[in-house]
Amino acid sequence: MDVLTAIRTKRAVRQFTDEPIPDDVLDTILKAALKAQSSKNSQPWQLIVVRDRATMVELSKLGDFLSHVAGATVCVVYAAPDNNPWTFFDLGQSAAYLQLAAQELGVGSCLGAIYQPPVAKKLLGVPDGLSVNALVSLGYPAATHKPAALGGRKSVSEAVHWDRW
Repeated sequence: MDVLTAIRTKRAVRQFTDEPIPDDVLDTILKAALKAQSSKNSQPWQLIVVRDRATMVELSKLGDFLSHVAGATVCVVYAAPDNNPWTFFDLGQSAAYLQLAAQELGVGSCLGAIYQPPVAKKLLGVPDGLSVNALVSLGYPAATHKPAALGGRKSVSEAVHWDRW
């Protein structure tokens, strides 16, 4: 699958099967996340790969829209240095690379925001100086998962301004 096809076909998957993601597939996905560009090549991220079901259930309670985490096969939590708002751009790049690699390999994904970072830090044993604000759930899409219809996006003429507003 080429990258443009992955972008066109990528949808948030919130319902997963119980089928495990093979280690080599997960490794490929994680390596893609680590290849993302970052400001001054700072690579500010640390990834916490969660496979423990009880931990994922607890993580699913830390945001209004994180129920997909409870049923995921794997959850990748992003940790980054505190007090640096610019790292969110870098983390977004990494999460996008991770999700596009997953899409190519037939693994569904959904990005989520952690609304209670201190609780997540304690749950995951994240050291001081780092914050956890984002995660990506991963798993093979369940048969009950109904992907959104293709399209539904603004056209270039609706969203792009040339040279000035």
